[in-house]
Amino acid sequence: MHNKLDALSVETSASDLTLGGLSLDELAPEPVSYPLVSFIIRNWNYARFVGSAIRSVRNQTYPNFEAIVVDNGSTDGSRAEIEAAIADDPRFRTIWLDENLGALAGALKGLDVARGAFVTFVDSDDYLLADFAAMHVQAHLALPRGVAFTSSAVIEIDAAGAVLGSGLRGLQLETRNGGLRSPFLVLRLSEVSRAQFDQLDRSIVAHPPTENGWLWSPGTSNMFRRFLIETIRPRAKPDVMFGLSADGHFCRLAHVLSGSATIAMPLSAYRLHGDNFFAGNPALDGVVDVSGPARKFFPARRREAMRVLVEDATSFSASMGAWRFWSAIAQILDSNGASSVQVFEAPEAQAIIAENLALLFTAFGKWSTLRKLRELMSRRALQAILRAADQGPVAYAPRMVGIEISMFEARLRRKRRAKAARRKQRT
Repeated sequence: MHNKLDALSVETSASDLTLGGLSLDELAPEPVSYPLVSFIIRNWNYARFVGSAIRSVRNQTYPNFEAIVVDNGSTDGSRAEIEAAIADDPRFRTIWLDENLGALAGALKGLDVARGAFVTFVDSDDYLLADFAAMHVQAHLALPRGVAFTSSAVIEIDAAGAVLGSGLRGLQLETRNGGLRSPFLVLRLSEVSRAQFDQLDRSIVAHPPTENGWLWSPGTSNMFRRFLIETIRPRAKPDVMFGLSADGHFCRLAHVLSGSATIAMPLSAYRLHGDNFFAGNPALDGVVDVSGPARKFFPARRREAMRVLVEDATSFSASMGAWRFWSAIAQILDSNGASSVQVFEAPEAQAIIAENLALLFTAFGKWSTLRKLRELMSRRALQAILRAADQGPVAYAPRMVGIEISMFEARLRRKRRAKAARRKQRT
């Protein structure tokens, strides 16, 4: 249910926000405008594709957007293609970098000057369908609860633009009904018809922050709330950041903070051309494809996400709640839905925790931190972390015995309560 571009005006004057079927211009004492969307288009030596990406942004039915094109020091004629595609469109700005800083650092250059309440990072080898922004913004305005970002399905195409398939590229373990609020109870965009709204309602699934696994389509498919991603910007050094991607960093962290929503309706095209950074094969059911060079940077990605989370642990735990903060650590260190105990049995996860142990001690206190970690992992895993952090387990032995005993007593109490509840049900 896509609107045809030539059937709509893209002028702001033709757009309208309604509530309960009435224009907000009639209800509000002052004009109410659409939220500004920032498209940040990153390019490096994709002269053969970048023009399509830019034109797809220019052709959006959504009227209130800006676009920032960040060229990462291309040497293949990309500049001429970019300038030709932008023409004299005042909604576009360009940033010409002297060298390739990588996908994430390039995205941050654009984010530095972006003004929109919502942000989409556009990979220059992909493109958007005309109603991408309108449908994503409508989803944000109509979901029962606010989420950090929305992610939509893609049309998979090859280098020449031929269709290979379509669907969500994330791991969807179960089928659930969608759920927007009633169209009469939410702000409606005039660019989204009632038929489109109903289709969006049927195709959207909200994922709570505690749901684990990589659930989303890559890169271009995501629309983030800017205020949130500003709080989780990476702090890595340039040499580390070079191998990181915007969606790889922001999707996982944003989700554990505020949840996300997936839209099963394709709203962009994901191009498979043999040089993809993340995934170079068509999606298969139940499989998250990571066939590009991104895989070798996963440890660095997890380390950077962990650093962001822990360096502001006091603030994040206050806003998320202590229990969710600690479970978020396990989510950050794993993308495959494993239990926390399984996650922390991995030497890589233990090394990352050991690197951040001092910061956790500062934020929560030594013994509170050790108790929480012990609740999340096996005794053996915690001992390995203490050794790696030069905090010998022997030094903690007396106090840790007390922690182990209190945890055992808590398990007994839970079992007794469960047993009593079952007896009550039978009677």
